[in-house]
Amino acid sequence: MILTVSHQKGGVGKSTVAWNLAVNFSKIIETRIIDLDTQRSLTVTNSLRKEQGLRPIPMLHFDTAEELARYAQEEGDGVLTIIDSGGFDSAFNRVAIIASDLLITPVSDKPFDLMGIQKYEEILKSLSEIQGETIKTKVLFNNINPAMKRFGDLVDFICLSEHFDLLTSILRQRVDIAHSVGEGKSIKEYRIFSKADQEMDELFGEVKTLLGF
Repeated sequence: MILTVSHQKGGVGKSTVAWNLAVNFSKIIETRIIDLDTQRSLTVTNSLRKEQGLRPIPMLHFDTAEELARYAQEEGDGVLTIIDSGGFDSAFNRVAIIASDLLITPVSDKPFDLMGIQKYEEILKSLSEIQGETIKTKVLFNNINPAMKRFGDLVDFICLSEHFDLLTSILRQRVDIAHSVGEGKSIKEYRIFSKADQEMDELFGEVKTLLGF
């Protein structure tokens, strides 16, 4: 089973979401991470995790998109692979989108995010035409100002697109998020019962249901 956190736009929090989901899922199922980000953020985070004496998450890298495609075809049952895609359009990221059982796309409340998700919709439309089926992604509001209650045009665009479904969960700006990743930990491992932990728990539960756990 493959879950990809994907968006062609950088800086939307893909790595943080992928990391926390991977650590949480690793408690209930064999979990691997594929790090497609050119900055290798999760590879570094995983090294920090090992230094903290915590069990690292198995991390995979591929030299070509063809290798990634073969892995996706051969992946067995009983394993969850979480792909952290890069913040750009590439053959790697397109293979990840097509291979996924579930796509999650983080977006924030920043003014440019509407333009970013419009560009991402074009990629999904193109791949849908190639595959002969509608590729859909679950949109996650992430890194949202705690005071923000309404999302205006962004919600309207998401709800009107056949390629987007909006997740119920919302992750807001919390200092615990950055601090936990800096220690190679999930939010729960860093500070349980915090607001950040509660929000991530809601997302984890929603994703578990979507994957059929």
